[in-house]
Amino acid sequence: MGGAAAAPTSYPNNESGGGAEYHQPNPYVHYSVVPKPPANPMDTVVQKLNIWSSKAEKTANNIWHNLKTGNSVSESAWGKMNLAAKAITGAGFEQLYKQSFSTFPNETLKKSFACYLSTTTGPVAGTLYLSNFHVAFCSDRPLSFTAPSGQTTWSYYKVLIPLGKVANINPVLMSDAEKYIQIMTVDGQNFWFMGFVNYEKASHHLIESVSHFAALGIPVQ
Repeated sequence: MGGAAAAPTSYPNNESGGGAEYHQPNPYVHYSVVPKPPANPMDTVVQKLNIWSSKAEKTANNIWHNLKTGNSVSESAWGKMNLAAKAITGAGFEQLYKQSFSTFPNETLKKSFACYLSTTTGPVAGTLYLSNFHVAFCSDRPLSFTAPSGQTTWSYYKVLIPLGKVANINPVLMSDAEKYIQIMTVDGQNFWFMGFVNYEKASHHLIESVSHFAALGIPVQ
């Protein structure tokens, strides 16, 4: 599966996250074992997506940038289609968020953003969720890893951070094509996110939510 959360400079050639890697446990990272996902049928439409990208306006180009952040455009597109289908059939992204994570009874989803999580083995495509209690990430598709028994197992890559545990939201602009959001926790963990469709909007809502939560003085759960 994807490696440990890490800065974008921690892996070579912007390779897509995946493959087996064992690392120190992170209190905010969770895994949920699932059956092997079906075959990817998206390879046949990648050429059309390339044509679309060359003609699209700013919003479409941002979407294309999101898909191209990973190593495989077809896998990224297939993951996004699966996620959209789940959201449509399951009453939206809020229900999808609550199905993916353990939430509080009065917890509500405020925003969701398509993006990538930077790991030591490359960027992992997924969705960043922002609720009134947490900032969370779940990969679009299950990632494979080799269990101690030698058997290949599949699991979603999940991150769940209470807003009260967030020390800082740090937007990092290296270039027009390299825009990151670093989330730092009070206990020294760092998570780097990239490939946002709307980077400015994501940065604004994350900073605003963390500041608002801190102003309320709610005890850390």
